[in-house]
Amino acid sequence: MAKLPSYNTFEQPLVGSLGHKGTKIAAVPLPQHIILVGEPRKDHGLHSFRNAFFSGADYLLLKAAAALSFIITFLVLTHTVLAHRQPLILRDTRGVRGTSFLDHEDAISGFFGRTFLRDNIPYIDIPDQLIQDVYYYRWTSLQRNLRYVTAGTGYMCTEFVHPVGYAQAFGTIDAAAGHQIDEARWLRDIAYADDYIQLYTRGPADPLQYTQWILDATSRRSMVTGDSEFLATQLHDMVRVWGLWDPYFNSTVGLYYYKPVWDAQELSLPGFVADPENTDWDLRKDGPDTYRPSHNAYMVANARAIARAANLAHDDNIESTFSRIADELEVAMYEILWAPEQEFFMDIIRPGNPGLTRLTGREQVGLFPYRFGIGLEKRYAQPALDAMFDPVGFLAPYGPTTLEIRDPWFAATKPDPNYCCWWNGMSWPYSTSHTLKSLAAIYRSGVTNATAEQYHQYLHTYALTQQKNGEPYVAESHSPFEDVWTADSPNHSEHYDHSTNNDDVITGLLGIIPQPDDTLHISPIVPSNWTYFALENLPYHGHLVSILYDEDGLRYSVEPGLTVYVDGEKIHHGKEQSAIVPIPPPIVPRDEKPINIAANPDGLGRYPTADATFTYSGDDSYKAIDGVLYYDQIPDNRWTDYASPNENDTLTVHFARPHSVSSVTLALYSDVARGGSVDLPRLIEIYGSSGHMATVDASTMLMSNDHNEISFDAVETTFVAVNMYRRSATTWVGVCELEVWTPPPTGPTYFAVDAHLTGATAQVLFDTSSRATSNGAVVGGIQADSNVAFSGIGSDGHRRA
Repeated sequence: MAKLPSYNTFEQPLVGSLGHKGTKIAAVPLPQHIILVGEPRKDHGLHSFRNAFFSGADYLLLKAAAALSFIITFLVLTHTVLAHRQPLILRDTRGVRGTSFLDHEDAISGFFGRTFLRDNIPYIDIPDQLIQDVYYYRWTSLQRNLRYVTAGTGYMCTEFVHPVGYAQAFGTIDAAAGHQIDEARWLRDIAYADDYIQLYTRGPADPLQYTQWILDATSRRSMVTGDSEFLATQLHDMVRVWGLWDPYFNSTVGLYYYKPVWDAQELSLPGFVADPENTDWDLRKDGPDTYRPSHNAYMVANARAIARAANLAHDDNIESTFSRIADELEVAMYEILWAPEQEFFMDIIRPGNPGLTRLTGREQVGLFPYRFGIGLEKRYAQPALDAMFDPVGFLAPYGPTTLEIRDPWFAATKPDPNYCCWWNGMSWPYSTSHTLKSLAAIYRSGVTNATAEQYHQYLHTYALTQQKNGEPYVAESHSPFEDVWTADSPNHSEHYDHSTNNDDVITGLLGIIPQPDDTLHISPIVPSNWTYFALENLPYHGHLVSILYDEDGLRYSVEPGLTVYVDGEKIHHGKEQSAIVPIPPPIVPRDEKPINIAANPDGLGRYPTADATFTYSGDDSYKAIDGVLYYDQIPDNRWTDYASPNENDTLTVHFARPHSVSSVTLALYSDVARGGSVDLPRLIEIYGSSGHMATVDASTMLMSNDHNEISFDAVETTFVAVNMYRRSATTWVGVCELEVWTPPPTGPTYFAVDAHLTGATAQVLFDTSSRATSNGAVVGGIQADSNVAFSGIGSDGHRRA
């Protein structure tokens, strides 16, 4: 058990609080001044604290309960990196600089959140405009799915822009986490992926919900950052995650099994074979326990990732153990899952099948192992390549398909259009991402007749699939033969983060093959008629790398051939498109990241809380602090005062205890250019416990649909109130996210009210006799199911460096 802090939480009678109700206000009188917390002005939509003292008997019960160590568990999420700094301004202390051959502003001019894009993404220039347009769009779709959860935990990637009921801790779904890490590893700010990885390696995200290759993605990601220490420090947690899968390993067969639905593929071939008459919907939908090439390939890759981490940590025993496990599992895949008749990796249904008879239908999951280095010999790889380009195999105008077109169970349209997820023929970006990586691996193996034109064909088809109404777009699944998304629910499926795209452009098409040493490997897979391509300001090993191929030197005004820059300095030139280039040692930032103390992933009833003097009925003040940030009209996630009769309205975030605050970051929403009525405010006033802190007027260059940081002298406050004045009688104001970034706590005292609270009754209470905080904030209502979770703090009470 972790050490309990020396708070006197249970030493004095507690004062209860009903807190703020967070209700929407239909209409209020025009505010003439800011309404401060605690003023009992219910006509302005604010609710003062209502105190209720516990009886002596209740107090004794609480005190007795506190003596029982099992009543409270301080669940420590030992993250090594404490969260991401506010993203308005890139504070690069490393002196890294890039190049500016390409027009960066033009490339991102059509998108919201340009500050994030400007500070984080690499730029490309290629002859295929369709692929290029989708590339830039996909950075914005990733941006929409980066969610800040809690101070100390930092960022995660969502799958859906709105949380779904089956999501796990903080809205995590591990099915596509490997894809998400592969995409996010190319962002300049390493905190996004650092934080997300540790949600799985150190908790509380669930790495057992779906099959996954998170450990493999973590290992490969370290080759992008050059941060081998980060990978090594994850070793024992990686081993723990691996062990969670032990119940699903058949030691006699030597393979792992899981239901296809939890391999992220419901209504797939095993379910149809197991229930051909459709008499058991759950069996058909979920499928029976199945030995699958996808799942077992993930486990091979995860085992090798653990072995690599062990090598970096100088743990010979773990390294040799997991190298052996990976080798044995791969052998079992060849011996049992490979079907000489079909020349393919096949599924095997487990129940009632002691002879391990394989299915006869070829599924797209049989193409997945190649991306992990499995099957890269000619007898395995050539049949896979042939199947990819067979018009009755997997090739389709908007493919590849998830089941071969020739299979009797293949469906070109969804049998039931009301159910989202059919994996017996639809084109899923999730699977296309795997297949593109396998195709790149097969091409680079040199053992088949694969061509660069074939790779480009597949990537171009993928870009063609990612369209809607003539614009780049990604949802869940797509028809293989018609230009229509087949799983695309409004306010739900938009910008679905379930696949890669940009990682395939960077590592596949443009040929960046990350390495563990101080080299840059460039091996593009581009058509022979391409005379130019560029990848500019790619973050690699802590440097910014630019790669320009210009056949005649006229497009970029450089020498003809391949030119490579690192941190703005030319380090290589050659005539060939491929090269292995020595680069300087990695630069790994070790500075601690500020934390966003305004974020609340849990909703109403938890701190921080948010309320407003007026909220439009279709919006919610909580959405301004939920950590989710995007600027779309639909899907929606914002607070606005649309339809307010007031000249100005106030959005307030309340903290459980006083904090020292010196800035507020507002992601301001505007839709007037889209035919809406919400615009930038003409005046912003910031207030705290001591009164007025800052004013920003219309002469200041506020950015719409982007971050705006407002700085002021540091003050101690229990709330931040943002009072915004409308520009006109026909426009209103809106905030997509209100962030308050502060330095992380340095200890030795950590406040329970700052922790992440779970359990039915655990809550922040206010005890006027408590000395723990200046406002008497304590944690009470502790029961056996309660957790008071501190992220970024070791179980010994020390911070993790």
